[in-house]
Amino acid sequence: MKSNGHLLKINIPIIVAMLALFLVSLAVKKASAIPAFARKYKTSCITCHYAFPKLNAFGKAFHNNGYRYPGGQDAEMIKEEPVSLGSDAYKRVWPNAIWPTDIAGTAPFSVQAVGRVLYFKSDKMTSFEVPHEFELFYGGTFDSKISYFGEVELEHESELGYTFNVQYDFNPGLHLKFGSVGLEHATPEGLRLTVAHYNITNLRNQSGTWRIRSGGGGGMEIWGAMNGAGGKGGFTYALGIANGQHDEENYDINKSKDLYARATYKIGGLGEAGGTAGQASATSAFYIDNSVRLGGFVYSGKATKGSLEDKFSVLGADVDWWLNRLNIVGTLLTMQSDYMGIERKSLAYFAEANYVLYPWLIAYTRYEFTDVNKDDDVAAMTSIIPAMIIMLRANVKCSLEYNLPLDTASKGGGGLTYQFNIAF
Repeated sequence: MKSNGHLLKINIPIIVAMLALFLVSLAVKKASAIPAFARKYKTSCITCHYAFPKLNAFGKAFHNNGYRYPGGQDAEMIKEEPVSLGSDAYKRVWPNAIWPTDIAGTAPFSVQAVGRVLYFKSDKMTSFEVPHEFELFYGGTFDSKISYFGEVELEHESELGYTFNVQYDFNPGLHLKFGSVGLEHATPEGLRLTVAHYNITNLRNQSGTWRIRSGGGGGMEIWGAMNGAGGKGGFTYALGIANGQHDEENYDINKSKDLYARATYKIGGLGEAGGTAGQASATSAFYIDNSVRLGGFVYSGKATKGSLEDKFSVLGADVDWWLNRLNIVGTLLTMQSDYMGIERKSLAYFAEANYVLYPWLIAYTRYEFTDVNKDDDVAAMTSIIPAMIIMLRANVKCSLEYNLPLDTASKGGGGLTYQFNIAF
């Protein structure tokens, strides 16, 4: 799962789930069969994406404006006529009328199909995971103040996962979000290019009842973004409260609520809230945003195992550097867990580099280090992941990556993965 939503095992026959997905797919095809935002604005996926799902600078500004074009341009950029739910006259007589709004002219859905071919080095075995998963994305806006985004994911024919957020967008500097929260703040982007999850997201507390990849679950968050001097760079922030520990059957396991915060500061490049200058287009270098973004992240929570409590905290720092065709990302996280009177400290970090050889061809490599317990004698885990990402079309991506363990305990493992993603 890439998202921080509640994960649910389903016991209904798989044929029912597949039939439901098929019916949804029919509805999407009828709605012109392209990703929702591309359809709404009649633009290419590369307007917002470096290589989906990774966002470029304009894509981040679009997100920071509540899924709207920055600089007050949204109304003029919309090419798909929305359906009005009431007239503006209702505003003048409110509260004696329902406040008017609008909805998308066609169903705001997108579908992504993912397939993989895996080679396991230790077993010398090749496996075809086709399909690996299907994902249904939905997102859009209601008038100028309300936006939403979510995902339904069917994976391995046995798991159904979902996320959903709805938020009130006062302005780019202040959004109030309700729904699935937490995980996206643990890394500079939270949107990786590789099949392999970031090692930091697999850090667990001492009792094994919570990990960063699980996110905060359901909760509330205030967040925002503002441009810096001259309309360039700027800062973002987020403060949230979440259920925290949850599992396949429970949204919330204990009475405690987890707290988290994130802040970033960007120097140079397109403004975090965007503007009219430097916006990407189908003909510009959409992958260039000469800038440096520095960030920090903190998460504090409690989890229970039986009658015992595990109090844990996470501190993180990251950098996201863009220099012409080169993008370097680094993140370091420390976790402290206090369980059964024992305090354990963990450390994990990664550094990755992406280089655009051509707009459709990206060379990638990542180095990872994980020390689950800094106080014991177990060797830390290290690995390197080289990859090539190929954008066959703006909505069709292929990747080839090799996971090479470097530590003694994991040598002989790893393997080669080919993955293709088709979004429509």
